[in-house]
Amino acid sequence: MNRARRRLLLAILALVGLGGLTVVADQAGLDILGPGKVDHIRLAAYDGDVGALEWIARDKGFFRKVGLEVDMKAYPSGNAAMEALRAGEVDIATAADLVVAKRSFTERDLRILADICRYWNKGLVARRDRNILVPGDLRGKRIGVPATSSAEHNLMVFLALQGLSVRDVTIVDLAPKPLVEAVTAGQIDAAIVWQPHVTAIEKALGPNAVRLMDGGTEAHLLLVTREAEIAPRPDAIRKLLKGLILAEQWVRANPDEAKAYLAQRFALDRAYLDILWPRMQLAVSLPQEILEAMDSEARWLAQADTKGTRPTFADTIHPEPLRAVKPDAVGIFTR
Repeated sequence: MNRARRRLLLAILALVGLGGLTVVADQAGLDILGPGKVDHIRLAAYDGDVGALEWIARDKGFFRKVGLEVDMKAYPSGNAAMEALRAGEVDIATAADLVVAKRSFTERDLRILADICRYWNKGLVARRDRNILVPGDLRGKRIGVPATSSAEHNLMVFLALQGLSVRDVTIVDLAPKPLVEAVTAGQIDAAIVWQPHVTAIEKALGPNAVRLMDGGTEAHLLLVTREAEIAPRPDAIRKLLKGLILAEQWVRANPDEAKAYLAQRFALDRAYLDILWPRMQLAVSLPQEILEAMDSEARWLAQADTKGTRPTFADTIHPEPLRAVKPDAVGIFTR
């Protein structure tokens, strides 16, 4: 065999070997020849319906597809996830805008990377047998609500729109599950909370339930980190966003399969899911509405004697990673 033919044969063998490596890499889910090196990141994920993009990106292999290994830890609330971030147990956390707004009073190094779900999931349900049929009937009534939560902020806005204030009602601080039990037992006259607890109250009360508010103000599930966590892992953060965007695209292309996934992953009733689905937008973005919502929440929190000084939320937004991955998803104006 002459040298030219030998070199050709070696080249062919090399290509075959490379193809084999590609197959192995793809089977391992690492996409070695695509995104390059594999990065790692620790994520505190909200273990609930509006946090679906995080779990879809993991379970459907989108994180690994972009070359990212994610150590995901499930948290029942944004507060718990943010506490894990503060303690250094994770690199990134997800929490509702009000949770981030409140913590920003004392944690000035928080940075918002993206909004991964916009949703309207609050409800105010009253007991018909307490002579409550319209919002004005709430005057003088006992209303249960989790204190300093997005539900309480919604209540303040709702009362103001009805020409009422907290001085016209009696506020009873209750966590969601005890709140459902209290309004069912008649210990309170009405309750405002988020789903799926709203549906639980209505099922328990049956025809005695009167829905006075449906959806509430727009809320945002935010992807949050600390300033010190950004510089050491820029590639990992961009890959995290890429994986979430792939999850978003999958949801948009496969809505029925996405609903089935949510029903199974979060043990949701399909009837409830049909109610929730049009009231949530699983999408990665940075809309201007985040600043408007958090400014409103900060004014309310300041009046509630929240410790610390009121933050400038334009300084909290860190749009560069999302702008690098999906420029048209950034619609926010910062200084």
